[in-house]
Amino acid sequence: MNKKIFWIILIPALLIIGGYLFIRFSLQSSINKGEKDAAAAGSDTTAVQKSSPLDLRPLFIKKLQQVVTKSSGGLYTLSVADMQLDVLSSSVSLQNVSVIPDKEVLASLVKEAQAPNDVFTVSFKTLIIEGVNLDDAITSKTMDYKLIKLVNPIIEVHHKKRTTVKKSDEDFSQRFLKEMQKLSVNKVVIEGAALTHYNDDKKGKQTKLNDFALTMTDILVDSTTRDNKDRFLFAKEAAISFKNFSTATTDKIYNLEIGSVSIKSPRQTVSLQNFSFKTKLSKEAFQKRFKTRKEIFDLSIPSIIVQKMDWWDLLNEERIEADAITVSGLKLDVYLDRRPLPSSRMGNFPNQVIMNMPIKISVPKIKFENMEVAYTEFNPKSKQNGTVVLDRINMTMTGVTNRAEKMGATKKMNVSASARFMRTVPLNAVFNLDMKAYKKGAFSAALSLGGFDGTIVNSFAGPMGMVNVKEGSLQKVEIKVSGDEMKATSEVLVLYKNLKVSLLEKDSGKKALDKKDVTSFLANFIIKNDNPKGDKEPRRERGEFVRNPDAGFLNLVWKAGLVGILKTVGAPAKLASKP
Repeated sequence: MNKKIFWIILIPALLIIGGYLFIRFSLQSSINKGEKDAAAAGSDTTAVQKSSPLDLRPLFIKKLQQVVTKSSGGLYTLSVADMQLDVLSSSVSLQNVSVIPDKEVLASLVKEAQAPNDVFTVSFKTLIIEGVNLDDAITSKTMDYKLIKLVNPIIEVHHKKRTTVKKSDEDFSQRFLKEMQKLSVNKVVIEGAALTHYNDDKKGKQTKLNDFALTMTDILVDSTTRDNKDRFLFAKEAAISFKNFSTATTDKIYNLEIGSVSIKSPRQTVSLQNFSFKTKLSKEAFQKRFKTRKEIFDLSIPSIIVQKMDWWDLLNEERIEADAITVSGLKLDVYLDRRPLPSSRMGNFPNQVIMNMPIKISVPKIKFENMEVAYTEFNPKSKQNGTVVLDRINMTMTGVTNRAEKMGATKKMNVSASARFMRTVPLNAVFNLDMKAYKKGAFSAALSLGGFDGTIVNSFAGPMGMVNVKEGSLQKVEIKVSGDEMKATSEVLVLYKNLKVSLLEKDSGKKALDKKDVTSFLANFIIKNDNPKGDKEPRRERGEFVRNPDAGFLNLVWKAGLVGILKTVGAPAKLASKP
């Protein structure tokens, strides 16, 4: 959690504690005088001690307000509607408290280039401190408290990236320890908070966090913890959470939702549950929003675990930096209608997208576990949908960064994956994306499939390619591809037996596709039914494919490989150029 949030949220509680320091000598002198007067008059000293704190509430609040103003350099002012002391239970309660920035002071700090990046407005109904001993608070240089609790705070944050001189926590601790020897709090609890973040660099873009909660345990500020890197803002453990996060894309087409987010420190582990990115529009309504062909995405992820990430930087859209990310159970459905006109997709290769991201990203390792991807395409020629499915995908990405100093010696992003093709066939793939030559989209790839019955492809080959495999079995497929965003070359090995195909056509008035008898006969007469043929060495073919500007990265990889496959079976390579 950002350090500024911690201090702004905790500052009212610390100020209550610190307020005792500021008024300690004035209170002590008043109490001592009261005790002497009471003793001289023969009255009960204990009664005076019990009533004095209540009588001094207005002065106490005034002193707290002075502390807020002085500690923030005049930037913030404190308002307190009421304060109650329970001497018997050793607790303090503040009602209807607010911490508000002074506009004139902020303007002056901005002018002097000394304003902070984040400016807060905080208000809450109740703040409770348990374990307060008034006598010790006045006379001792140590503060030990059981609980500090904030109920239903409303927090507004205005973020604007500035060039500013920042003060460190070490500076704070040094100043604090000049006045006190120790601050110890067993637990700090914030519950039911509503946090609204305004990014003024993005024209006041709003992000709302619901049911925001914070728990910090074993807080200790003394000479032994001032430089302790194992603690998170002087706490041994801290947990942050919020629920039901929702935001829409700028064009209002997609909604991004997260069921819950939890952050644990000092490990800085971020856990996201029930992540989704989808549209509520129907396929027809979606396509009407665009003049050209667009994929429709439906993404859901049950669990995302991020190690060592600064989530506040991500919220401010400044950077994404983490040690590792684990994504479990991802399910992605992609739908494409080929009836609308295509549009250019140049510059959209993975290395180009990452390098051109508006924010900096650095994640050494991203791991996907048990992922499933389904791609469905509507072919206007067949008037049918065809679907390709990959499931049980386990994938690892390394070197995911657009920061030159983080790229390493090879300056490549590597992707390795295993999956099942059409829920049956083992598939392995490796991609190497050149981050140094990203402008060209330079890449290389290697794919391999295990053996399968050729008819398994008919569920998508018919609707999408107007061809069916009538007979045949494949023992192995190996494809190596290298290229850039303009074209790719391939080396292909396909081992198969007894291949026979049927070419299809769509007759008007019929839903089903019909076999072209004559052309199918000629096709099976021309194609090579086996590889290898008899005792001969297996045929290996090379292919080359010039990218269609309206097609994406995986399409180029597939088309380059398809040219080699077509040459292997004896079919015309130009068939790969068909949509």
